[in-house]
Amino acid sequence: MPTTSSPPSIATLNSGSIASRHPANQPDKLTVRWVDSIEELESLKQPWNRLAERSLYTNASFDPSFLISAIRYFGNSDVNVLIAEESGNPPEKNSKRIFGLMPLVKKSFYHLPVKCLEIWSHDQSFDHTPLLCKEHAEKSFDAMLNFISQEKFGLLSLDTVSMEPEFQSVIDRVIQRPGRSRFQRDQFSRAAFQPIGPLEDYKKQFVSKSVKKNYGRLSRRLAELGDVQITESDEFSNYDQLIQQFLDMEASGWKVESGTALACQPETRKFYRELIQSAAADGKARFLSLTLDGKPIAMLSDLRLGENIYSFKTAFDENYSSFSPGLQIEIGNIESMHQGGIQLADSCTAPDNATINRIWGQRLDFQSLVLGLRPGISNWATQIMPSLQSVAHKIRNMRSKK
Repeated sequence: MPTTSSPPSIATLNSGSIASRHPANQPDKLTVRWVDSIEELESLKQPWNRLAERSLYTNASFDPSFLISAIRYFGNSDVNVLIAEESGNPPEKNSKRIFGLMPLVKKSFYHLPVKCLEIWSHDQSFDHTPLLCKEHAEKSFDAMLNFISQEKFGLLSLDTVSMEPEFQSVIDRVIQRPGRSRFQRDQFSRAAFQPIGPLEDYKKQFVSKSVKKNYGRLSRRLAELGDVQITESDEFSNYDQLIQQFLDMEASGWKVESGTALACQPETRKFYRELIQSAAADGKARFLSLTLDGKPIAMLSDLRLGENIYSFKTAFDENYSSFSPGLQIEIGNIESMHQGGIQLADSCTAPDNATINRIWGQRLDFQSLVLGLRPGISNWATQIMPSLQSVAHKIRNMRSKK
């Protein structure tokens, strides 16, 4: 990784025979390099946005609005972004094409004598799947792994990355290269939404009769107090006002006691405000509000990338907890997503989230992997990791019982 004493390393790889098959889209050469400053990341926003729009797997955590803000407030000099881009100097800087991107930090595994990198994460991130251009995903990721190996790193940790078929097939193919290996540390799934046809068909299949009955009773009770509406933000919305309303609502409830409210720390508050303002400017911010006489009593703060939604944050006014405003707005969200043409929504929640699991019918699969990138000790390390992980779990269990 780059240091203050030496310039960033660069590796250039020829595109080979693929270029002749796709002359219009395939770059003649790919350059893989480190980007270690926020200023340069900001200068790459246009080609980066184009990558995010055509990525094999859409990941809002690595969208420019999200990742730049996260590095600014949660990162340090150890965080560097690895990109695979088109070689050469196009006439206009913004016409450059980026084909792969992932933020990385150095990592130690079980004190093994192997240099290791891990995809960077923080408390606000929910997905660490690399951005890879759909048309050239395997080639781009393979070039990035080769670059990491040439930098003398033997292991790459992919913590919480997609296990969906398209990305999984890329992993399966690149790991077949000589000298590479892998160890799957973990896998899990979390709730997701995909329409299956008309709204009523979805509710019939995935929302139980008891939930619908409870929802109907609570919504009628709430309506007795005043005018109840569900509103969705659009390009004419006052996002500064929505941001402040959300921060205030979240800070008035149980999240403050647990220390997880965005307003609990200056860094998380600034991060959220910058993220939503930037996302709103690009048409990627979405708020859904359950209002009583015009006052929000529950809010969803989401990110929208094309036809995908990421349920980033939720909050509700605990003064109305007896009406389950969280459940009411989530039922309203299902209706809103059907009407808005959403094709996929990631709940971004824990796998055991009871409320979402009761009404979101699909699941997204994730995994945590360690890839061995160099023959010899790197492959040996991935082979012994199952035993090391088992020992580590036993030690933690023993300590927790004391």
